[in-house]
Formats: sequence, structure tokens, C-alpha cells
Amino acid sequence: MSELGVGIIGCGGAAFNVCRALDGLIGVHVVATHDRNEQSAIALAAPRHATVHHSVESLVADARVDIVYVALPHNLLAPVAMQALTAGRHVLVEKPMALSVEDVRELGDQARRKNLRLGVFFELREVAPVRVARQLIADGAIGDVRAVRIQTIIDKPQSYWASGPSGYTVDHWRASAAQAGGGVVLMNSIHQLDLVRYITGLEVKRVAGVVGTLMAAVEVEDTGSATLTFDNGAIGTLAASAHSHGAKSQERIELDGRRGRLDLPDPYGAGNVRLFLAEDWNGYPAGEWIDVPAPARDSYVAMVKGYIDAVTRGDDAPAGFEDAAAALGTVLATYESSRTGRAVLL
Repeated sequence: MSELGVGIIGCGGAAFNVCRALDGLIGVHVVATHDRNEQSAIALAAPRHATVHHSVESLVADARVDIVYVALPHNLLAPVAMQALTAGRHVLVEKPMALSVEDVRELGDQARRKNLRLGVFFELREVAPVRVARQLIADGAIGDVRAVRIQTIIDKPQSYWASGPSGYTVDHWRASAAQAGGGVVLMNSIHQLDLVRYITGLEVKRVAGVVGTLMAAVEVEDTGSATLTFDNGAIGTLAASAHSHGAKSQERIELDGRRGRLDLPDPYGAGNVRLFLAEDWNGYPAGEWIDVPAPARDSYVAMVKGYIDAVTRGDDAPAGFEDAAAALGTVLATYESSRTGRAVLL
């Protein structure tokens, strides 16, 4: 394919970042948009001379559309992605891709049958410190990972539940259990759960969790915690809060290994990987905290480019349905454990 056409379904704040990334790439352009709020669809389409479609069916049938990007309330992600795959389009879906692991796998099966690339938009994989951390772990900087600490501590304004992080579109779906499927753990911690798996290669095998709605008048959780057991025996903890007053840059991951510790800064802010070693390694001295440089990069551009390259070459998406299923499975196990009071085996 010399030119790839992209259709955007769901033209809220997330789509603006994706379109911005697409605008900077050669050989791909936005050709179609759709949103139930037509003005939102027009806002994305007009500067790109794209066609505004009045239905999902019309957009996925547009012969110029090779790829469909889906950014909708969580309960609509899977059915719309399935429509696009069935129409023969490659599909890039916002996380969590679906509200059940079974639905994620059905999408994956359909993509395989149709020989299409199905991706999930886990853009934090492309944040510079994450890339550096993944290489350090792969090179053995801290040895086998034995403990993981995930902290999703945020001070969201109450307006988040009505208009999201961008404030661009007013829609209360995030506050609805039926539409969102979950709160801070599904909306935010899922990124860090994916990052731990991406960086370390470890799989969660057991979850004991509890969640609650303690700070906001919504149907989904705004607070949660979990203890995780990984396939190598490592133990992890998750602490999540959507409304921790004054919290700033407190979405963190800490990894303890047999030979050292690695800390990742908040992925939404600036900062380097911090490393503490029990013994000298690869030119890094032991016994002191070391800042390992992680030059800034645009994670949206990198993730979009990686997906477009996968479509062009026929490779797997940089984050695919198996990745979505693994992260979602851990989140849903946290919810199940909270409901039943028992640990859940994955």
C-alpha cells in the first residue's frame, strides 16, 4: 500500500492526539470521521479534507478506509471494532479494547481469520523511560524481578467523570458502570499493569483485590488496591486512587530485583529512570542512586507509527489483542476478588 486511509470513529480528546500523530507521517492520512456529535467529527475532518460519515456502517464501508481507529465509551469498543474487522479494515482500538477477555479474544480471532492487524492503543509503552527500563531489565541490570509496586495516585477533578481528561466532550459515560465497566483501575492502572508485563515479561497468575467508590458520586470505583502474584513467584502491589488531594506525578512503578532496584517516573511527566545496584554493572557503580537518561519522545507518534508500520509490513501490532487480554484480565480479576472476598487465579 502506497497510501493508507484512516477512518476515525469517536472524535473526542483521544482522537485529537492520534490525528496529530497521523498528520506527521508519510503515506497515511485521515480520510473519514464519525461521531454521534457531528460537530466533533467535523472538527477533525475539516482541516484534513476528510469525509464526515453519519454512521459507523457508512464509514467502515468507505473504500478509501484501510484502517479504523476506535475511541468510544468502553462498552462500544468491541462491537464497533468487530464491525470494522468484518468489513475488512485493520483496527486500532483504545484500551481496554472490550469489557470482557472473551470479547477481546473474539476480536483477535476475527482479525486472524481476515488477516488484519488488530492493535490496542497502549501508548505509554512508547514513553522514553519505559523503553529504557525495558532494555535495562532485558540486559539483567537488576537481576530477576522479585517485587513490583504500582502506584496510580491521581488528583482528578470531579469534572473528569463528565468530560474526561481533555474536557473536550461532555459525556457522563465514565461514571456509568454499564458503559465504562470500571473506574480508576480500568481507566488508569490498566496502563501500568500492561507496562509491568511489557518491561519485565512477567505474567500475573493470582490477584487478591478490593475496590470502592469513596470520593466521588459515580457508579465505578475511585479507589482500589490489589496484591499480585506473578508467574516467577514475584509479588506485586497496586495502590490506586482517582482523588488523592494534591497528588502530582505519583503514577509510578518500582521494581526490586535480586541485584538492584529500578524506579520509573510518572509516565505523563518528565524524568529519568532511577537505578540502584547492589554490585557494579556495565559501568554503573553500586551503592548509589543513578539517573539513567531517557530523552523525551512523543509516545503518540511512536505508537501510531509502530502500528502503521505493522499494517504496511504485515507484522503483528506493537500492542495487540493478547496484550489487551492480559491487562484486562488482571483488572477484572481485581473486581471479582473484591466482590467475592477471595483471591482469583488467572
